[in-house]
Amino acid sequence: MVNPEKNTGVTSILAVAKAAGVSKATVSRVLNNRPGVNAKTKAKVLKVIEDTGYQPDETARNLSFGKSSKVGLNTGFSSQLNVHFFLFRQYLESALFPKGMRVEQLPTDERGLFPATADHMVIASIYDDDPRVAYLQERNIPFVSLGKSSADFWVASDEYSGGQQAAEHLLKLGHKDILVLAGSVSGDGAMSSPLHTRATSERIRGVRDALGATGIELSNKHILEGNFTGLGAFLAVRQAIRDSLKFTAIFALSDVMAAGAIKALEDHDLRVPDDVSIIGYDEIPEVGEAITTIRQNTEELAHAVADLLDDAIEGAEARSIMVPVELVVRGTTQQLR
Repeated sequence: MVNPEKNTGVTSILAVAKAAGVSKATVSRVLNNRPGVNAKTKAKVLKVIEDTGYQPDETARNLSFGKSSKVGLNTGFSSQLNVHFFLFRQYLESALFPKGMRVEQLPTDERGLFPATADHMVIASIYDDDPRVAYLQERNIPFVSLGKSSADFWVASDEYSGGQQAAEHLLKLGHKDILVLAGSVSGDGAMSSPLHTRATSERIRGVRDALGATGIELSNKHILEGNFTGLGAFLAVRQAIRDSLKFTAIFALSDVMAAGAIKALEDHDLRVPDDVSIIGYDEIPEVGEAITTIRQNTEELAHAVADLLDDAIEGAEARSIMVPVELVVRGTTQQLR
């Protein structure tokens, strides 16, 4: 209950955030009773609101007077149709709308940049020496990267742990010959050789290290390019079978690729998981909910990006957020016979 008699002159959501030691986005989430704030932080924010008598009407004022800013979302060379990014955008829009911010998808040009920018930016599919980071820094455009980068503000899933968990699960089931379905990004800037995002590289590194800890080497021939599409995975697995490549399990770096791999196995009369175990990544609705997969918390990623975007706009000290991932075991993996 807000007590106006305790008002100490705090009249903005930013002042509440500073008094509580959190971001504006966190205060907004508490005010709107949204998930993503732990109980201790929520209690601290509510205590500041009660002690100051703050009236949470800033968001309403901004929206009613049409004061809004544009947040450009750029997914690099990755497809805008990628289901993970589609869900991320929906969650990001929900997190930013109460603050008068709207999200606009921005395309990628042949340089790996964008033909136009926005008031603020969110960039995804980060790769080594990503030119977008320096480009935005040079222009003093507040931005957050979805993926570990040299930017002041970044949010990432713990991709290394995801790869490690997947490999360790398969090892416990007795699998040693594992195919990894990776996904290179496409575009003019990536035509000379496969270009992996840092997320892909970290997932593969996690697999290599987990296997290496048991004396097993992940050979390059067991890393196939599935291009993060069902068709790409289908073709890659079909070719692996035709080449008589030995494997008893597949770790696909997306649920969509896992589905394509399953179809290729079925076409060659191989059963999942009786003949081949398979793990996906993301836990995409419908597709990922039926398989063993590595769950990314896409909603938490979006809210974390919204939090850091506030910090970037306010010129706060650099910080980053790593979001845990989780192995979810279902019916597509089993003990090797």
